[in-house]
Amino acid sequence: MRRRGWVAAAAVAAIGLLAVTACSKDDPGPKALVVGDSLTVGAEIGGLGRDDAITVEAEEGRTTEQGVAVAERSDVAGYEQVIVALGTNDYLDDEAEFAPKIDAMMAALGPEVPVTWVNVDTGTAKLAPAADGVNAALAAAAGRHGNLTIADWDAYVNSRDDADDLRAGDGVHDSSEGYRVRAEWMADLAQG
Repeated sequence: MRRRGWVAAAAVAAIGLLAVTACSKDDPGPKALVVGDSLTVGAEIGGLGRDDAITVEAEEGRTTEQGVAVAERSDVAGYEQVIVALGTNDYLDDEAEFAPKIDAMMAALGPEVPVTWVNVDTGTAKLAPAADGVNAALAAAAGRHGNLTIADWDAYVNSRDDADDLRAGDGVHDSSEGYRVRAEWMADLAQG
């Protein structure tokens, strides 16, 4: 999905609002690589990756298949974990269509590095199909890959009283506050 300019402008406003806790120089914390799409671009604008412990590799419109290519050319051995935040652009895939994409990503990353995969927020009419497709495939994949953990962004964001305020009007992206919250949440994932 392409992030609209107004979403980017709103996310830029979050820069001044965010103080993601950085690791001290004495304790740099875990090194994490985050591979994502426009939601991760927004989280980066919202503060994700401001500390040296997190490297963000995100691009607007990135599909999971495109993310696999990123994983294949990345030296993941240099990281203590990889966080994958992909699937939003595959939201219309059913479970059987998305499962091989997960397996391809896990093959590209290998069995040694712990992988945390952020599932899709299904709280809008547009992204609701991901509940039975992408998110169901991710839940099932955790049983096939011993180094895979699913981070339940869907449950987290939809349990919040301000969930609607965290979303942009397009039903896909986040508001500037949503990107700030997502950045903090993902930074916490990187801390283990």
